[in-house]
Amino acid sequence: MNIVGVGIEPIGEMVLCALENAPEKTESGLLLPEEAREKMNVARVEAVGPDAKSVAVGDRVIFRQFSGTKMEWMGSDYLLINEEDIQAKVMG
Repeated sequence: MNIVGVGIEPIGEMVLCALENAPEKTESGLLLPEEAREKMNVARVEAVGPDAKSVAVGDRVIFRQFSGTKMEWMGSDYLLINEEDIQAKVMG
């Protein structure tokens, strides 16, 4: 499935995810410096290949660290990842 705004269509079991940034503030409002921010392994599915079965566009997922291909495309950060490297869906 190709998302017109993204312009990338994954093949096979590949999934294109938009990476989420770590929060810049704590819940109490304290600003966190870049080096103190947690590295997040959470992303939103933007497009899926025809053989990907367990995720759909719009799902938020948790993926294995150091998996897939990170890229910048049209000013946004994406991860092109094999479906088997997705470990869970974020519910709620």
